[in-house]
Amino acid sequence: MSSLSDYDGKFEKNRDTARGFSTAVYIGGVIAASMLFISFILLAFPADAYFTRTVMTVAGVMVGGSMLAFPYALHHWAITKDHRKVTTVLYYVEMAIICVNTVVSFVSMLAKYSNYDAPEWVVLYEPFSVASIIYTIFAWGTVFLLDPDHKLQADERDADARFAKKLASKREAFIDSVEGEDVIAAIATEDVRERYSPERYRKTPKHFGSGQASIPAPAPFVTKEAKVPLGQLDEGES
Repeated sequence: MSSLSDYDGKFEKNRDTARGFSTAVYIGGVIAASMLFISFILLAFPADAYFTRTVMTVAGVMVGGSMLAFPYALHHWAITKDHRKVTTVLYYVEMAIICVNTVVSFVSMLAKYSNYDAPEWVVLYEPFSVASIIYTIFAWGTVFLLDPDHKLQADERDADARFAKKLASKREAFIDSVEGEDVIAAIATEDVRERYSPERYRKTPKHFGSGQASIPAPAPFVTKEAKVPLGQLDEGES
């Protein structure tokens, strides 16, 4: 039993080591392909176009980051059947695009900085290589739209809208029924009684109170005489 547990412990340790090593290799490959693609893209812009070159560098980093995000999403997010299937397809399509872009980038830079003649298909493909940026936006937009939580919220809102529509339809049908007319007649009668009550049309002014309450007369003011003569007060002060 102990040998089996030791084997399981070694297996888990070796698996974690393999995962870490493969992750480092994968990230290194993505960085290399991204740097090559970014260097290729920047050839299309003048050296003094700082803002454009900065934006395109960030775009190239995001395309490379997408290759890192797909495996993580497949491992932690896209776990339901349909969501995972679509995400996997989008991931492999992007991988193919990155592969072609990497080859085209390398061949184009090789042709620029050496005496190598680029094949015709590379020259024809070069202007369309930046479409990988648009594909990244499309791919991740699709992944988000197919998120099960997003679909669940949409279904709940649709159910609420259908419920409100049917409720309004039932209310309208009730209003046109005999019972509804009776309820409307009762409400209208009560409203007429309150709206056209004779109390609202009285000509005599209303007063506060009945006027019959008796108010006691105020007590007479009594002047107190000083118990100590003024002369004694003066002597005490001196």
